[in-house]
Amino acid sequence: MPEGKNPSFSYTIKTQKTINQAIEDITASLKEVGFGVLGTINFKEILQKKGLDFKDEYRLLEVCEPSAAKQVLESNPGIGLLLPCTIAVYQKNNENFISLAKPTSLLANVNDRQLDKFGEEIEQKLVQAIQKVK
Repeated sequence: MPEGKNPSFSYTIKTQKTINQAIEDITASLKEVGFGVLGTINFKEILQKKGLDFKDEYRLLEVCEPSAAKQVLESNPGIGLLLPCTIAVYQKNNENFISLAKPTSLLANVNDRQLDKFGEEIEQKLVQAIQKVK
């Protein structure tokens, strides 16, 4: 998959940073565009605690911009099922990646065209934050 060119539901870039450094930097970059990290899920740790052999790092960051979340929830409470936005920081084949579940792709599943522009604006901010970390 070419860098940043996934026509499906995600936007993914390769990073030379460690997983921990990428997470630290993406957290700071997100803050600059008005987003915060609500929580981080460490899949490697969770799976290993369940007795499953999972060697690669895989962290899922739940990110949110409070005023955007408020606007979406007031417009259509059902869209809350698509919140918060998610960014994965993970290893694959000894390389590290940062990947965004694209809001535009997620919102394409909702029959509410008023949210299209909104999704594009959110996605642009998140892609900008990821590109800065690269």
